[in-house]
Amino acid sequence: MRTLLKRAFICGLVTAATLGPLTAAQAAEHAEAGQRLYAPSALVLTMGQGEDVASSTPLRATTLTCAPTPGGTHPAPQRACAELRAAQGEFDKLGGDEQRPCIKIYDPVVVTAQGVWEGRRVDYARTFPNSCVMQTESDSVFAF
Repeated sequence: MRTLLKRAFICGLVTAATLGPLTAAQAAEHAEAGQRLYAPSALVLTMGQGEDVASSTPLRATTLTCAPTPGGTHPAPQRACAELRAAQGEFDKLGGDEQRPCIKIYDPVVVTAQGVWEGRRVDYARTFPNSCVMQTESDSVFAF
């Protein structure tokens, strides 16, 4: 339960940092000036060891911002954002190197993504049988 609360708190901070600076008056100024507003895309990605989110031990976390420009603490934000855009923000549609062989050892890895993708709330979690399968099926989004 504490892990879920920590993740929710981090996600709230990222959302507040992304959405907070833009007030209604500033939005009106941008609209009048002919500048296009963008839908925010800011995510907190985590990776942990365990069979599900509730019982996993978080090992790593990173931030990924894709709008207005790729950034965050992710090691390859441009590539990760491009892959998410190609999958239309659907983490289950991320592709990978399906030809890569993986050993059949069960050592479960849990990944999560929380935040905002193009203005929509994201709360994604998935358990992979091992880290090789995770890397094979999720491209570089969870490669951190």
